[in-house]
Amino acid sequence: MKTNVPLFKAAICLTILLNACASSKNSLESHNPEADKPKESAACFVQLKDGSFKNYTTLKLVTGLFKTPHLLGDGNVVITADEIKAYQANEQYAISQKEFTDKKPSYVALEALPGFAVRIARGKINVYSLKYYNGHNATEKFFLQSGDEGQISAYSPELMNELLKDNSEAYTFFNEKTKSLAFNKKLLTSVELYNNSRYVSKN
Repeated sequence: MKTNVPLFKAAICLTILLNACASSKNSLESHNPEADKPKESAACFVQLKDGSFKNYTTLKLVTGLFKTPHLLGDGNVVITADEIKAYQANEQYAISQKEFTDKKPSYVALEALPGFAVRIARGKINVYSLKYYNGHNATEKFFLQSGDEGQISAYSPELMNELLKDNSEAYTFFNEKTKSLAFNKKLLTSVELYNNSRYVSKN
Protein backbone atom coordinates (compact mmCIF):
# COMPACT_ATOMS: atom_id res chain seq x y z
CA MET A 1 0.00 0.00 0.00
CA LYS A 2 2.83 2.37 0.89
CA THR A 3 4.51 1.82 -2.46
CA ASN A 4 1.35 2.83 -4.36
CA VAL A 5 0.99 6.21 -2.60
CA PRO A 6 3.93 7.94 -4.38
CA LEU A 7 2.68 6.63 -7.72
CA PHE A 8 -0.79 7.94 -7.00
CA LYS A 9 0.59 11.37 -6.04
CA ALA A 10 2.72 11.46 -9.19
CA ALA A 11 -0.33 10.65 -11.34
CA ILE A 12 -2.32 13.49 -9.73
CA CYS A 13 0.56 15.95 -10.26
CA LEU A 14 0.87 14.91 -13.91
CA THR A 15 -2.87 15.38 -14.49
CA ILE A 16 -2.79 18.88 -12.92
CA LEU A 17 0.24 19.83 -15.01
CA LEU A 18 -1.38 18.68 -18.28
CA ASN A 19 -4.60 20.58 -17.50
CA ALA A 20 -2.59 23.74 -16.73
CA CYS A 21 -0.77 23.49 -20.07
CA ALA A 22 -4.03 23.03 -21.95
CA SER A 23 -5.60 26.04 -20.18
CA SER A 24 -2.56 28.16 -20.95
CA LYS A 25 -2.71 27.19 -24.64
CA ASN A 26 -6.42 28.01 -24.85
CA SER A 27 -5.81 31.34 -23.15
CA LEU A 28 -3.09 32.25 -25.65
CA GLU A 29 -5.31 31.28 -28.59
CA SER A 30 -8.22 33.36 -27.36
CA HIS A 31 -6.03 36.47 -26.91
CA ASN A 32 -4.02 36.21 -30.11
CA PRO A 33 -2.86 39.73 -31.11
CA GLU A 34 -2.32 38.50 -34.68
CA ALA A 35 -6.09 38.49 -35.13
CA ASP A 36 -5.96 42.28 -35.44
CA LYS A 37 -3.61 42.08 -38.44
CA PRO A 38 -4.55 41.23 -42.02
CA LYS A 39 -3.55 37.71 -42.95
CA GLU A 40 -1.52 37.44 -46.14
CA SER A 41 -3.85 34.63 -47.19
CA ALA A 42 -6.99 36.57 -46.27
CA ALA A 43 -8.84 37.51 -49.45
CA CYS A 44 -10.97 40.14 -47.74
CA PHE A 45 -10.32 42.66 -44.97
CA VAL A 46 -10.97 46.24 -43.96
CA GLN A 47 -8.56 48.60 -42.24
CA LEU A 48 -10.35 50.81 -39.74
CA LYS A 49 -9.46 54.45 -39.13
CA ASP A 50 -7.52 53.52 -35.99
CA GLY A 51 -5.25 51.27 -38.07
CA SER A 52 -6.67 47.95 -36.87
CA PHE A 53 -7.91 45.28 -39.29
CA LYS A 54 -10.96 43.06 -39.56
CA ASN A 55 -10.86 39.96 -41.76
CA TYR A 56 -13.88 38.65 -43.64
CA THR A 57 -14.61 35.56 -45.70
CA THR A 58 -16.46 37.68 -48.27
CA LEU A 59 -16.57 41.42 -48.88
CA LYS A 60 -18.92 42.85 -51.49
CA LEU A 61 -19.32 46.38 -52.85
CA VAL A 62 -23.02 47.31 -52.82
CA THR A 63 -24.24 50.14 -55.06
CA GLY A 64 -27.50 51.01 -56.74
CA LEU A 65 -30.17 53.59 -57.32
CA PHE A 66 -31.28 55.26 -54.06
CA LYS A 67 -28.64 53.26 -52.14
CA THR A 68 -25.69 54.67 -50.24
CA PRO A 69 -22.67 52.70 -51.51
CA HIS A 70 -21.24 50.44 -48.82
CA LEU A 71 -19.42 47.17 -48.26
CA LEU A 72 -21.13 44.02 -47.07
CA GLY A 73 -18.93 41.71 -45.01
CA ASP A 74 -19.82 38.01 -44.83
CA GLY A 75 -23.24 38.76 -46.26
CA ASN A 76 -24.60 40.73 -43.29
CA VAL A 77 -22.07 43.23 -41.87
CA VAL A 78 -22.64 46.73 -43.31
CA ILE A 79 -19.42 48.79 -43.58
CA THR A 80 -19.62 52.43 -44.69
CA ALA A 81 -16.86 54.48 -46.32
CA ASP A 82 -16.50 56.81 -43.34
CA GLU A 83 -15.61 53.88 -41.03
CA ILE A 84 -12.48 52.73 -42.86
CA LYS A 85 -9.37 53.97 -44.62
CA ALA A 86 -8.68 50.92 -46.82
CA TYR A 87 -10.14 47.57 -47.79
CA GLN A 88 -9.42 44.50 -49.85
CA ALA A 89 -12.17 42.53 -51.58
CA ASN A 90 -10.64 39.44 -53.17
CA GLU A 91 -7.83 40.83 -55.38
CA GLN A 92 -9.00 44.46 -55.35
CA TYR A 93 -7.29 46.73 -52.82
CA ALA A 94 -8.67 50.26 -52.41
CA ILE A 95 -7.60 53.15 -50.21
CA SER A 96 -9.35 56.34 -49.14
CA GLN A 97 -8.37 59.55 -50.90
CA LYS A 98 -7.99 61.08 -47.45
CA GLU A 99 -4.62 59.27 -47.39
CA PHE A 100 -3.47 61.10 -50.54
CA THR A 101 -1.58 64.38 -50.83
CA ASP A 102 -4.12 65.47 -53.46
CA LYS A 103 -6.92 67.31 -51.66
CA LYS A 104 -9.54 67.19 -54.41
CA PRO A 105 -11.50 64.01 -53.61
CA SER A 106 -14.09 62.55 -55.94
CA TYR A 107 -17.21 61.30 -54.23
CA VAL A 108 -18.79 59.53 -57.22
CA ALA A 109 -16.30 56.75 -57.92
CA LEU A 110 -16.58 53.69 -60.13
CA GLU A 111 -15.32 50.21 -59.18
CA ALA A 112 -14.82 51.20 -55.51
CA LEU A 113 -16.42 53.03 -52.61
CA PRO A 114 -16.87 56.77 -53.29
CA GLY A 115 -13.68 58.58 -52.30
CA PHE A 116 -11.51 55.45 -52.72
CA ALA A 117 -8.91 54.61 -55.38
CA VAL A 118 -7.99 51.08 -56.50
CA ARG A 119 -4.38 49.86 -56.51
CA ILE A 120 -3.58 48.56 -60.01
CA ALA A 121 0.17 47.96 -59.59
CA ARG A 122 2.19 47.03 -56.51
CA GLY A 123 5.91 46.90 -55.88
CA LYS A 124 8.72 49.40 -55.53
CA ILE A 125 6.23 51.77 -57.17
CA ASN A 126 2.50 51.47 -56.46
CA VAL A 127 -0.09 52.87 -58.86
CA TYR A 128 -3.66 53.74 -57.85
CA SER A 129 -6.50 54.38 -60.26
CA LEU A 130 -9.50 56.54 -59.51
CA LYS A 131 -12.33 56.21 -62.03
CA TYR A 132 -15.12 58.72 -61.60
CA TYR A 133 -17.77 60.67 -63.45
CA ASN A 134 -16.69 64.05 -64.78
CA GLY A 135 -19.92 65.62 -65.90
CA HIS A 136 -21.46 63.09 -68.28
CA ASN A 137 -18.29 61.08 -68.96
CA ALA A 138 -16.23 58.60 -66.96
CA THR A 139 -12.61 59.60 -66.49
CA GLU A 140 -9.55 58.09 -64.78
CA LYS A 141 -6.97 59.72 -62.55
CA PHE A 142 -3.70 58.09 -61.46
CA PHE A 143 -1.76 58.32 -58.21
CA LEU A 144 1.81 57.15 -57.50
CA GLN A 145 3.52 55.90 -54.35
CA SER A 146 7.10 54.87 -53.65
CA GLY A 147 6.76 51.53 -51.81
CA ASP A 148 4.01 50.91 -49.27
CA GLU A 149 5.11 53.66 -46.88
CA GLY A 150 5.59 56.60 -49.26
CA GLN A 151 3.14 59.42 -49.82
CA ILE A 152 0.41 58.81 -52.38
CA SER A 153 0.53 61.70 -54.82
CA ALA A 154 -1.33 62.63 -57.99
CA TYR A 155 0.47 61.58 -61.17
CA SER A 156 2.62 64.12 -62.96
CA PRO A 157 5.37 63.56 -65.57
CA GLU A 158 7.88 65.11 -63.17
CA LEU A 159 6.95 62.76 -60.32
CA MET A 160 7.01 59.74 -62.61
CA ASN A 161 10.48 60.61 -63.91
CA GLU A 162 11.73 61.14 -60.37
CA LEU A 163 10.54 57.66 -59.36
CA LEU A 164 12.01 56.01 -62.47
CA LYS A 165 15.32 57.88 -62.61
CA ASP A 166 17.45 55.07 -61.15
CA ASN A 167 16.29 52.53 -63.75
CA SER A 168 17.38 53.47 -67.27
CA GLU A 169 15.20 50.86 -69.02
CA ALA A 170 11.95 51.98 -67.39
CA TYR A 171 12.89 55.66 -67.64
CA THR A 172 13.70 55.42 -71.36
CA PHE A 173 10.55 53.46 -72.15
CA PHE A 174 8.34 55.97 -70.35
CA ASN A 175 9.90 58.93 -72.17
CA GLU A 176 9.79 57.40 -75.65
CA LYS A 177 7.30 59.10 -77.96
CA THR A 178 4.87 56.39 -79.05
CA LYS A 179 1.50 57.23 -80.58
CA SER A 180 0.26 53.65 -80.77
CA LEU A 181 0.39 53.01 -77.00
CA ALA A 182 -2.34 54.46 -74.78
CA PHE A 183 -1.16 56.52 -71.82
CA ASN A 184 -2.42 54.13 -69.14
CA LYS A 185 -0.69 51.18 -70.88
CA LYS A 186 2.55 53.13 -71.10
CA LEU A 187 2.36 54.13 -67.46
CA LEU A 188 1.70 50.59 -66.24
CA THR A 189 4.33 49.01 -68.51
CA SER A 190 6.95 51.47 -67.27
CA VAL A 191 6.09 50.68 -63.65
CA GLU A 192 6.12 46.95 -64.39
CA LEU A 193 9.60 47.26 -65.93
CA TYR A 194 10.77 49.12 -62.84
CA ASN A 195 9.15 46.78 -60.31
CA ASN A 196 10.41 43.62 -62.00
CA SER A 197 13.96 44.86 -62.55
CA ARG A 198 16.66 43.08 -60.54
CA TYR A 199 19.10 45.93 -60.74
CA VAL A 200 19.23 49.66 -60.25
CA SER A 201 21.21 51.85 -62.63
CA LYS A 202 23.87 54.08 -61.13
CA ASN A 203 23.66 57.15 -63.34
